[in-house]
Amino acid sequence: MWDKVMRYLSKIVSLLGLGLFVIFSAATISQAADPELPPLAKMRDANKNNRIERSEAAGPLVGNFDTMDCDKSGNLDGKEILGFFQGVDCPKTATSGQVKKQVGPARTTNELLFNLYLPRTTSMFTKIVRPWSEAVAKSTHGAIKIKFSASSLAPINRQLRMVVTGVADAGMGIHHFTRRKTVTARVSELPFSARSSRAASIAAWRTVQKFAKPSEYKGVKLVGLVSPPPTLIFNSKKVIKSIRGFRSLKVLAVGSLVQPAKLMGSAVVTIPLPFAYEQFSRGVVDGTFSNFGGILEFRLVKFVKFATPVPGGVGNTSIFLVINKKKFDGLVASQREAIMRISGEKFGDYSAGWDKNEKAAVIKAKAAGIIEIPLPAKALQDLSIRWSAIEPKWIADAAKLGIDGKAAVAFYRRELAKLEGGK
Repeated sequence: MWDKVMRYLSKIVSLLGLGLFVIFSAATISQAADPELPPLAKMRDANKNNRIERSEAAGPLVGNFDTMDCDKSGNLDGKEILGFFQGVDCPKTATSGQVKKQVGPARTTNELLFNLYLPRTTSMFTKIVRPWSEAVAKSTHGAIKIKFSASSLAPINRQLRMVVTGVADAGMGIHHFTRRKTVTARVSELPFSARSSRAASIAAWRTVQKFAKPSEYKGVKLVGLVSPPPTLIFNSKKVIKSIRGFRSLKVLAVGSLVQPAKLMGSAVVTIPLPFAYEQFSRGVVDGTFSNFGGILEFRLVKFVKFATPVPGGVGNTSIFLVINKKKFDGLVASQREAIMRISGEKFGDYSAGWDKNEKAAVIKAKAAGIIEIPLPAKALQDLSIRWSAIEPKWIADAAKLGIDGKAAVAFYRRELAKLEGGK
């Protein structure tokens, strides 16, 4: 009798164990297939289904929704969102034993598909990219036209590779994301350098033409380099009177601007500027690096109250514009020449428009209440000492490619002096 009871209980325990295993396994599978949304995305999840529907998307999620929606479910999960911003491609799906290669949207023979990941309201588009595209059409007498993608065809940090592989014919990107490969142009990221977008863009182009290695832009034709107007330090808390004043700031910074922020002694939140509005509104950050135009474009004038200028800028974002090498070489010689006539150093002319826009932005921002107060001499000297580690690091990176970094820096600064009238 007792043996029967024990056998019966043993069966019950086994069944319970199997049930628990199934339950926990299902939960584990569900969690694996349903990763948690990032904090910012979670705030947009109105129906709390751990997904971002198209109607809930905001900021970069809007223009890149279809690219990020790897499983084509019509909504975004945490893995898809994080993967996009971390530069992870969507998993490839096999069809009939073969992997279908993404080749981008269809285009006619006289069109160059330019991948656009920035909003069309930004100065980079209105003052640089669009005027250049119009100049291409005019210079080639309409034979070549630039067509812009409806949304980004690749994550922000994969723009160069995307053009190399021909997903898009042309595009732009930030050198910091390919910093080990494209080193020379990053000379314009050094602090205390340029006083205008025009000067930085032309000087960087000349430096690249003289010092860059062919491997830096393998697979593409480099047509232009751009640096925005000089970057300032903005905050919502106080006037900065000494180097210690930066310690209490929580600064939003990405790319090449992370190192200057850390060397200032500030806490750093590595989130792109387009997301800054939410970060300031929630009190996550109280400072950022930008020019006045960026503060207006991303509606941060509501939060920041103090601007700390740095002679020559905190540093800068170095931007490239490229065309797929095979596509460019496939054009007739007269078309290639026509494109380059309005490219290269000519981007300095487009950048001058950005400088003009920045001057107008300064007036608007100050009228809205932002106070610009320079650092005292002692604080500026201390900041210069802190940032003195940045240049040797770039020189070391250049040396890895066989580039004389010291000579390149000296050349870049001489060109800046010529362009800025020795200022």
